[in-house]
Order: sequence, then C-alpha cells, then structure tokens
Amino acid sequence: MPYFQVNRKLLLMKIHYFLGIGGYAPFSPFLTTISKQRGYSAFIVGLIFMLQPIPGMLIRPIVGAVTDKYKCRRSVFIASSIITFVLVCLLSIIPGTTSKEEMNDLDVIKSPLFWMFFTTIALLNTDGTVKSVLEDTICMDLLGKDKHNYGKQRLWGSIGWSLFAIISGASVDWYSTGEEYKNYAPGYVIASICFLLDIYVVFKLKVVQENDTKIVASDVKKVFTEGKVIAFLLWVVFIGFFISFIWNFVFWYLEDLANNFHPETKSWMKTLQGIALLIQCFGGEVPSFILSSYILKRVDHMTVFSIVFFTFTCIFFVYTIIENPLWALPVELLNGITFALSYSAAISYAALITPTGAEGTLQGVVGTAYTGIGAPIGSFVGGYMFKHIGSIDSFKLLSVVAFFTCVIQITVNYLLKRFSKNEEVKDIYSKVETKDDNIEEDIVLTS
Repeated sequence: MPYFQVNRKLLLMKIHYFLGIGGYAPFSPFLTTISKQRGYSAFIVGLIFMLQPIPGMLIRPIVGAVTDKYKCRRSVFIASSIITFVLVCLLSIIPGTTSKEEMNDLDVIKSPLFWMFFTTIALLNTDGTVKSVLEDTICMDLLGKDKHNYGKQRLWGSIGWSLFAIISGASVDWYSTGEEYKNYAPGYVIASICFLLDIYVVFKLKVVQENDTKIVASDVKKVFTEGKVIAFLLWVVFIGFFISFIWNFVFWYLEDLANNFHPETKSWMKTLQGIALLIQCFGGEVPSFILSSYILKRVDHMTVFSIVFFTFTCIFFVYTIIENPLWALPVELLNGITFALSYSAAISYAALITPTGAEGTLQGVVGTAYTGIGAPIGSFVGGYMFKHIGSIDSFKLLSVVAFFTCVIQITVNYLLKRFSKNEEVKDIYSKVETKDDNIEEDIVLTS
C-alpha cells in the first residue's frame, strides 16, 4: 500500500476552492477603494454593499431547496461558474472614472455609469452566493461522516485568495507606476484566468445526489423552531455584521491612515493591501481552517462563536490606536481567525442539524444569515458611520458593540444549555415514570 494517497474527489474540491475563491481576490477586496477612486462617498459605498447582496439573499435558500428537490446541483454549479467568468470580463471593460474630489451623492445616483458598475457587481455577488451554497453542500456530501474536516478543504480557498491578492496588488502598483490613479487591469486579467480554469475543474468534479431521498417538510420546520437553532442563526447574522467592516472598510481605513499620517505609503498601497490579505489568509485563515476540525471536536460551536465575538472586540479596539498602516498588518492575523473559525463552525453546525435530503436548504439559510442579512446591514451602517464620524471613531464604537454582543451571546448560550439539561432530566423522569407504570400494570395483570 502506498504511503501517500490522493483522494481525487477531494483533490478537485480543493482545486476548485483555490481557483473559485482565489479568483475573486484580484478585484473583490479592492471594490471599496475602486469606488473611492471613482469619487463615490463612504455613504454611497455602504449603500452599494448593502444593496448588492439582497438578490443573493433572496435566491440563496431558493437555490438550495430547488437543487435538493430536483437533483440538479451539478448543472447549476457549472452554469454559475460560467456566469462568473462572463461577469468578470464585463466588469473589466466598464469605463472607469477618476475623481480627486468626492462627488455629490445625488449626482452619483443619477449617473448611468454608476448603475452599470453597481448592477455588474450585484450580479457577481448573486452568482457568488449560488456558487457558495452549492460548493459547500457538495463538499459536505463528499466528506460524508468526516464533516469536521471541512476546514481542511476550505483552507485552499484562503490560500488562493492570499496568493492572487498579493500578486494582483503588486501587479496593479507596477502597472500604475507614474500614473495618478491606480489601473486595475492586471487584477481583472488574473481573475478571468482563474475563473476560466475553474470552469474546467467544475466540469470534472463528481457530484452525486441520492434520487430516493425524500425531504420531509415537517423535519425542516422542526429544526427552525428550536430555540438553539434560532439563536445560532442570530449569532451568524451578528458575525456577518461585524465581518462586513473587515471585508469592506479596512482598506478604506488604511488609505485614511496613509493620507492623514503616512503619505509616503500611498505609492505602494495596493501592495500593502495585498500583503494584508496574504497575512490574513496564510497567517490567520489557513491555520484556523486546519485546526478547526480539532477545535470543533473538543469545543462547542457556540463557544467558538464567543471566542470570535471577543476577537472582534480586540480587532476593532486596536484599529483605534494605530497610525501607521504597517501596524495594521499584524491585526490581519486576527481577521483571518475570526472568519475561518466562524465560517467553519457555522457550516459544520448546519450540516449536523440538517435533516436528510435538505442539506442545500439549510446551507442556503445559514449563508443568507451570514452574507445576505448580517453583511449588508453592516455595510450600510459602516458606510453611514465612516461618512459621518470617520473611520477611527467608527471602530471605537464597534469595539464596544462587539464586546456587549459577546457578553450577551455567552449569557444566552449558558441559559440555553441549562434549559436543555432541564428538559433532558424531565425526559428521563418521564421515561422512568412510564416504565414504573408499565411494571405496576404487569403486576396487577399477573395477580
């Protein structure tokens, strides 16, 4: 027997995560600064990132339910991968505008160019949510009983994201040498190549759905009426809220630090931002995804959420006390930990509570709570806060909100556990009493 064996099904899944998630890195994390370069205010940027996930929020649970019912997971997955490639090509050719002065919000909304830009990234986000539901559901099916090993597959998305982010960031800085504004053409080229290769991988990926599995609606309904599941979805919404500030506004914050305190870093800001993503992914996400299976075997999912909320508190507080953008780089380690642990815990918990045959439905609901409800609300609130109170004061307020959320979550988790134990004790007593009654009836009948 060979010492080293490759599971081809999981290998293709890893390659898909590497290309399919890494392909977004050359442009997606830079969309806020691209918008800023176009002259859009923080409020408009927040509005964009609040509205663009709404179609995905609506379609995500529908896709999960439809692909579960009609067993069309593979065909929809292939179609969504092709659509992603087409939309990235379209985004790359939208005429770019540059403005030193911040444009009037009303003028921006009246601009056809703005709506072309917004519609394209909204469609990209919607298609991305469809892919996310399907890829995680397919991955869980391939893992079978080893669902705790999800993080070991998903970490390849973080590796791809970090590598392509630093490569594209450095390429954009190099390509823009001597220019007043950044030219993001190299990033779009890298993204297009990644998504084109990913289409081939998805075609080769084996997706199996059991045809004889029936979804019992009452089982799904029962899951969503349990108190611990409702609380779980609420915490997922809050995590999406907080993480949206990291996804959408940290690069804006870094550029504010450069403009206000260290203008010498402006010429290589995209490289710095790429390094930030590299540290976030390789230093934080990858180790956390690797360790997630070990952690989730030994630590309760809700306890992991408590750790994540406390980490958010620390992250937002540190952002309020630094002035040099370089000092934000170590914080990216914590940003990687928060995403990897929270996402692994959410996906694996959803897989554990899912009734047979409804895997896509539950993953769709969890994804909607994470990126369809929490993240859009955070994006809108973040845009409003950054515009009216500034980036540093926004993070001060966020650190307080995250701390109280952590305290409340720990308290609610404790109460739910205690209530659950009381219910178990009641069930044991009722079973004992029933057994005693049956014994008494037998004695009477015998006598």
